Amino acid sequence: MNSNKSTAPQGIGDIVSHIAIIVVTVANLIFITFFHKYIAWYTIEPDGSVTRLSLLTDGYFIWLPIPITASIVAIVAYTLMIIYDRYWFRTAAQIIVNSIGIAVVVSLLSIFPFDFSVIPNATAVDVVPIAVTVFLILMAVIYGVSALVLFVKLIRSYTVK
Repeated sequence: MNSNKSTAPQGIGDIVSHIAIIVVTVANLIFITFFHKYIAWYTIEPDGSVTRLSLLTDGYFIWLPIPITASIVAIVAYTLMIIYDRYWFRTAAQIIVNSIGIAVVVSLLSIFPFDFSVIPNATAVDVVPIAVTVFLILMAVIYGVSALVLFVKLIRSYTVK
């Protein structure tokens, strides 16, 4: 093994970061599973009542098992990273989680379970799907670059003397 700083044991900051990722992932899992009906366009009627028009189609329920599985894998991976403090394991687990993130985003892009036609502005109806698509592609690229950088760092840590 070399004296590369990246192979040092994780510090308290890394552990806190892993715990924060677990908490956010659990919160996200709860939201996408139980509160998806709130992903909607809201309008206030003249009588003061609120109308909620869902932005999600039935395709959402086809996509839902993918992020649920990915979230469970991420929670387990980050929990194991706290318990098993080895550089190679942490890096490999992060590569796997990022790769799964790519799969989640690409599957969301391919299913695209959104119906933006409920938005009352015609320009927004045309622009929002493009903006969401660009955002999702950007997310997939970021996950991919992150996984690639981690992979290169992992390989370098065991080949550089």
